[in-house]
Amino acid sequence: MKTLFDNYIEVDMDTCKYQKDGFEYTAIVKEVGNDYLMVKPLSRTNFKDIYENNFDTTFQVENLHETSFDDIKLEIWMDGRGCDNSAIGVMGWYEPYTLLSA
Repeated sequence: MKTLFDNYIEVDMDTCKYQKDGFEYTAIVKEVGNDYLMVKPLSRTNFKDIYENNFDTTFQVENLHETSFDDIKLEIWMDGRGCDNSAIGVMGWYEPYTLLSA
């Protein structure tokens, strides 16, 4: 069965970033559905005076529906799997979700 990102995302290994309520979240992807991502935040920051991570804060699992991806500025971790991106030594980066949309 084809999923939202056509099996590119490795569940429980890949991360994403998104913005919500004035915070930027970094989260691990727990599940990929046909029209949603289930994620578990690892950290959040407002880039001013708040930085929380999963060592000091208990984050709840969230469902990010496909219709909200633009609003929350969803980005997916990219590490150049399956291609020669000529970025030798680069571990990876975040890219807009549209780069992976099936």
